[in-house]
Amino acid sequence: MSVTDDTPLSRKRLQTVFEQLANDRKLEILGYAADRDEFTVTELKADLDIAHTTAHEYCRDLHAAGLLERIGGKPARYAPIEFDLQLSLTSIANAVESESETIEYALETYGDDCIDAVLDVWESVEAGELTYREASDAVGMRHADFLRVAQELELLTR
Repeated sequence: MSVTDDTPLSRKRLQTVFEQLANDRKLEILGYAADRDEFTVTELKADLDIAHTTAHEYCRDLHAAGLLERIGGKPARYAPIEFDLQLSLTSIANAVESESETIEYALETYGDDCIDAVLDVWESVEAGELTYREASDAVGMRHADFLRVAQELELLTR
């Protein structure tokens, strides 16, 4: 699977994209986007007769999955992102193997609770209370290992 933003293929990435594509309303939004250079949530709401909060949430989800681009400003505008789904068993196996190797290494090196520790400290990172380096120190992980685990858990892209 390739997407124009070149997000690496991972198990989580596969799940995220396919969750979006499995929703009929989100597919309608992608079809709507494909016919336009850009649009606002208000335009989407009116044209597809979707509740404003639902339209906003779905656009946010599609943006997070790398399927829509959010263009700043007030009101925010969204634009379609060209993507090409080319999926093979080999690419799936490589994504799962790569993730498993990172997580297995972390578990073997830092113990069974290291993933939970990273997830627990991540709220402080997102709130700006800790830097990545301070967070890695707080959970007792080498900084590079902390960043690899955070990347594998897709915390760095939230």
